Amino acid sequence: MTENQAPPRRYGLYYSPDAGPYRQADLEAYLPILQTIGAGWLVLRSTASRAVPEDFVTGLLEADIQPLIHLAPPLDVPLAEVQPLLRAYARWGVRYVALFDRPNRREVWGRAWAKPDLPGRFLDAFQPLAEAALAEGLTPLFPPLEPGGDYWDLAFLRAALEGLKRRAPDLAEHIVLSALAWSEGKPLDWGAGGPEIWPQAQPYHTPPESQDHRGFHIFDWYTAEARAALGHVPSIFLLGMGSRYGREPDEEVTSKNQAIADRFWENNLPENIMGGAFWVLTAPATHPEAQAAWISPEGKARPIIDALRPETHAAHGFPTDFAATGHTYILLPRFEQGVPPHYLSAALPWLQSGSATVGFHVAEALQADQIIVLGQTKDYPPQTLAALRTAAKPIRWIPVAGTEVASSQPTH
Repeated sequence: MTENQAPPRRYGLYYSPDAGPYRQADLEAYLPILQTIGAGWLVLRSTASRAVPEDFVTGLLEADIQPLIHLAPPLDVPLAEVQPLLRAYARWGVRYVALFDRPNRREVWGRAWAKPDLPGRFLDAFQPLAEAALAEGLTPLFPPLEPGGDYWDLAFLRAALEGLKRRAPDLAEHIVLSALAWSEGKPLDWGAGGPEIWPQAQPYHTPPESQDHRGFHIFDWYTAEARAALGHVPSIFLLGMGSRYGREPDEEVTSKNQAIADRFWENNLPENIMGGAFWVLTAPATHPEAQAAWISPEGKARPIIDALRPETHAAHGFPTDFAATGHTYILLPRFEQGVPPHYLSAALPWLQSGSATVGFHVAEALQADQIIVLGQTKDYPPQTLAALRTAAKPIRWIPVAGTEVASSQPTH
């Protein structure tokens, strides 16, 4: 994985329903948890007047977690107010920025809601910011829409993308969509296949024998609308997905979200799904979303954290795409004090099964058909990282919790 490159097709978390707090102490507290569950993304809410701190952003990047900025200003925000933020984010290594939030809701517009051509008027706000982001080297994300919503989201999406292609074809070629793929009490395969499978579904009316897009498979429906509007299939980031605490029973949150995580690890999702974020890592005790947080205001972790640990996935064949064929080498870092127990625990499933070689030597690893690297980039010396980056074979990094142990700089 090259420097600051987003881990492909990985899941992560939406950090907080509000913009911050983004303190160094928060980063130090939550980073081991993100690494424990194998997170590749963290969605950070930003205001138009204040950026997420640089140290917070770079700390995530150093841990191989890609920050995705969700900038949700008022629709009438001046471009001059946002452009310095976009420039700063790009300079710090951010690659993706989602602009605005659920513009198909009446409350976003106030009195302007009743005026004609709502999708076109939204493009008046979105296009200048998206083009500015693109000019800074960022990839802009079309905002998530409220599934259903006050203005039917599928109709809003189709009209907005058609308008974007007419107005700014270059921007339309580079745009990434975002979607809210909540399970909402339905099975995870609800609506799978999109409108081709469920043609009876209508706006605000789903016949008893049919299914609609308001579930995890919302991406199938958005893909169909985007293909019709743009003539190509854009990438989609699931800016919220799965089961949420407070909306479904706790055991449903665990089982459904673990199943979604398995789909990411097993590469069992459409090719245009570039990543996704579960809701939500943390929230203030007084916030309405406090009950949804995976970490309580008192610092207690919900059961889903344990369910997403790499060793849990290993018990189910994690990572399955590496276990299929060929010789696999599990590369471990060396420490002056010896290998910590939690690193050995992460390698234990392969040691027990005899399905791979476990060792410390990058030269040996490069002889294998595929490589799994345990830990973080900071656990390995520069020459090891350089060798891995030039390897012409599959490599997967698996973060290991508790990497506060000081690493030496050996020659692998």
